[in-house]
Amino acid sequence: MKQFDKKKNRKNSNSKKWDRYKSKDILPMWVADMDFESPACIKSALRKYVDNGIFGYHSEPKELRDILKKYLKNKGWNIKKEWIVLTPSVGAPIYSIYNLIPKNTQVIIPTPIYLNFLKAPKHLGRRVQKLPMVNDRERLAIDFDKLSSIAKKNSWLMFVNPQNPGGTVYSKKELKELSKIVKEKNITVFSDELHCDLILQRNLEHIPLGSFKTIEKNVLAFYSASKTFNVPGLNCAFAVIPCDNLRKAFKKNAEGITDDANITGLIALSAAFKQGWTWRDELIKYLNKNLETLLNAIKNHKNASPVVPEATYLLWVSLKNPKRKDLQSHFEKYGVGINDGIEFGKKNNIRINFATNHQNIKKASKRIEEALINL
Repeated sequence: MKQFDKKKNRKNSNSKKWDRYKSKDILPMWVADMDFESPACIKSALRKYVDNGIFGYHSEPKELRDILKKYLKNKGWNIKKEWIVLTPSVGAPIYSIYNLIPKNTQVIIPTPIYLNFLKAPKHLGRRVQKLPMVNDRERLAIDFDKLSSIAKKNSWLMFVNPQNPGGTVYSKKELKELSKIVKEKNITVFSDELHCDLILQRNLEHIPLGSFKTIEKNVLAFYSASKTFNVPGLNCAFAVIPCDNLRKAFKKNAEGITDDANITGLIALSAAFKQGWTWRDELIKYLNKNLETLLNAIKNHKNASPVVPEATYLLWVSLKNPKRKDLQSHFEKYGVGINDGIEFGKKNNIRINFATNHQNIKKASKRIEEALINL
């Protein structure tokens, strides 16, 4: 795990994460990218491309769809290669999908949730129905009874598994329950599964929602190497859309609006999914070490209740009656840059990114303790 202890100076490297606090003594633990070098297989594949020296318009790598098909087959979902749609990100479809959703259609968004799911309808002037998640034994979960009672026929659901910001990995039992509701109400599900290869607990597994045959054609599932292998800047993701009509509409809607996935991202995706899994396994061990240190610093504070993540490198912490309304500014005052939970649809919470070297985690833990004491 020594490779993850390596100190990387990301200041003045055009890093969105680190540039926020350029000359300030504030550890950036907000936006979801990692302070680790990507695996050697990705660097080698990109170096080969760069060394060729010609950066013209690209075609899709020949073996890519076979790699992606095998990737999902290993997760229990036997897809057809034509179901795959390459995209530059998942962020863009979160916005553009509303062009496929009739204006009077109910859109259900469980909260808290990744912030773009809340920003998109607001930006587009679309009304949505929020469904507050429940804290079930220090684990964020959808209230399926509530979902069943509020969902209308032919509605849409924005679903994130593993959940962001809470790190929940939905069990087979939970997904079966969800699939029954989806089938009964004919719900179309936008399923963001970006963090699915960052499962922190060995006894858990990620199950693609689309692998449930009864609702396969109701699901648009999204995946990427960006979170697991730290390549979000290379602009590449992919959707799996089994329904022919929905897939055609999705692709037509993207024409002239959304660019193709970047060739560097496609190369990184291929290399990661073929050769990056040993590196990923080491990463998981390191993230667990970081998480343990962070939890030890937080758990003794009566005004802080962490939701222990089952996946991701993001820690969601509920704060009891904080006197400070601007949580981001408060934690910055003590030298830590976090996300205020209000961005994800829930005030009095914070999200902490713990994907950095352990020395930074130890330093951040002390600062977070101070911030909590003075909250």
